[in-house]
Amino acid sequence: MVAAHTSSHPSASAEWIICLDKRPEERSGEDVDIILARLKSVKAFEKFHPALLQQICLCGFYECLEKGITLYRQGDIGTNWYTVLSGSLDVKVSETANHQDAVTICTLGIGTAFGESILDNTPRHATIVTREFSELLRIEQKDFRTLWENYRQCMAGLLVPPYGVMESGPNADRMPDKENLSNSSPGSSSKHLNK
Repeated sequence: MVAAHTSSHPSASAEWIICLDKRPEERSGEDVDIILARLKSVKAFEKFHPALLQQICLCGFYECLEKGITLYRQGDIGTNWYTVLSGSLDVKVSETANHQDAVTICTLGIGTAFGESILDNTPRHATIVTREFSELLRIEQKDFRTLWENYRQCMAGLLVPPYGVMESGPNADRMPDKENLSNSSPGSSSKHLNK
């Protein structure tokens, strides 16, 4: 866990981070309500069923990472699922499995959820590196599997497809819109999956 940016008088925007930074078993009902209020405004969660979102508030963790941090490498067996709350991360793939010759195939922006390979323990398809300072919501594998078992129908259409199925061609700068991505105009300031 990385410490949240706080002062002696935490602002309302930092309050949810403080609540999310607590161990799940230490979160009060009020903590969960504060986290829930914030996550309802996150694009990745706007289509989630309220009961599923509440469960995410109970088991999720907050992470903030500086630019250039490798979240995981191609070929690793995953342990966490993530959602981008702020910032962006580059998706890098290597045909030789050597991270030094990896090429960036797209960027994961605000509202993107990724890492579902943890459901079946398949190796990660890509290396993920922070492009800028980024805030993430992280859910551990055991908790994500439980969520998937209990809310499979709610979650099935909300996950980003594997990196290998991205479109190419004239519109290759964006992946097809999924329910967990904003329907905002291409000129908006939020970043989507850019090639």
